[in-house]
Amino acid sequence: MIYSYPGCFFQRPDGKYCVVFPDLNNLAAFGNDFDDALSNAIDLLARYIIGLTSRNEKPPAPSDIQSLRPDISDEYLRAFLQTVNVDAEEYAKHRFNNPVQTTITLPQWLDEFAKRENINLSALAEAYLLNEYKARQK
Repeated sequence: MIYSYPGCFFQRPDGKYCVVFPDLNNLAAFGNDFDDALSNAIDLLARYIIGLTSRNEKPPAPSDIQSLRPDISDEYLRAFLQTVNVDAEEYAKHRFNNPVQTTITLPQWLDEFAKRENINLSALAEAYLLNEYKARQK
């Protein structure tokens, strides 16, 4: 699912940017230039949405971008609004694919069987969970 939230982009005199999401408790991302800030804002948005959905919490409704006005101060050259979009689930598949170590509990005889038969429990669990994930996406 694609999530879209307005981001308030602020440019500093040194060319660096700050992106603030008013709908997400004013979470902020930063970058050395516009592209870097946008990339970091997308990453932040994806992580935030994934965190909410993993806790079965509903993401907040995005504000109408027309109703927002960035508050510019003397420390910024300019400020503007832009919608930031991310397909959080697809993004996670490609960006958050780092392996994590987890623990499973098995009866001792099954653990001994797996060792004796050289069964890779991590690979087995990953394959099963991937199949389960695909089945539940239908």
